[in-house]
Amino acid sequence: MGLTIHYTLKLKEDVTPGVIRELARRTADYARKIGCAQVGEPQRAEENEDLAPLFFPVGRQKTNEGAFSGVGPKHGWLVEVWPGEGCESADFGLCQYAKRVLYRGKYFATGFKGGWQLQSFCKTQYAGQHGWEHFLKCHKQIVSLLDFWRGLGVRVKVNDEGGYWESRSEEKLRAELGGYDRLVAAMGGMFKDSGNGLSVESPIFDYKNFERLEHEGQKQYGGKIRQFKKLSGIK
Repeated sequence: MGLTIHYTLKLKEDVTPGVIRELARRTADYARKIGCAQVGEPQRAEENEDLAPLFFPVGRQKTNEGAFSGVGPKHGWLVEVWPGEGCESADFGLCQYAKRVLYRGKYFATGFKGGWQLQSFCKTQYAGQHGWEHFLKCHKQIVSLLDFWRGLGVRVKVNDEGGYWESRSEEKLRAELGGYDRLVAAMGGMFKDSGNGLSVESPIFDYKNFERLEHEGQKQYGGKIRQFKKLSGIK
């Protein structure tokens, strides 16, 4: 749980892997230019399948009892970028996947339609432990990299839980971050106090203002948290 940027990159053209590698190389150069803390070198996606799985539905979807599985890329290039402390690393690149895979004795469509694609995400919330300005820098760097890919002619689809991708409003982003901090603190406190023997770990517990965030979160989201506890059977 935490404020996250989800994104999908797609390129319909059936270009060569060499072109994709060049896009990854240019991304690495740009990430260094905008000040990301660490930037890796382009790497083959098929040798790092855990960085770029394509998730697809399996099971009985008609009865809403399906699940999701993942398949690794057949080809592709990726570059890993780390904006800074508290922020997750983000992967940028494009891959090719099998269109159908065998899963538990049955073949399922993966949803890959050809061309090149990447589904990924980056949780930026806990960069906020190091202050608003640091969080803002990290979040905007991920958005800037997505803008960079859009400028390369790649189709970019983004779900920014901070609302910044659509609004480009720092005020809105700060308000959303505050809401997520309060919610995560209240949920984390609830799990720790539940008495169910749960081992709970979260960067939110290391925040200097954790108790205040927890208290404000309980006031703001207390009803929903109590409902969640009831449905989940947490005492």
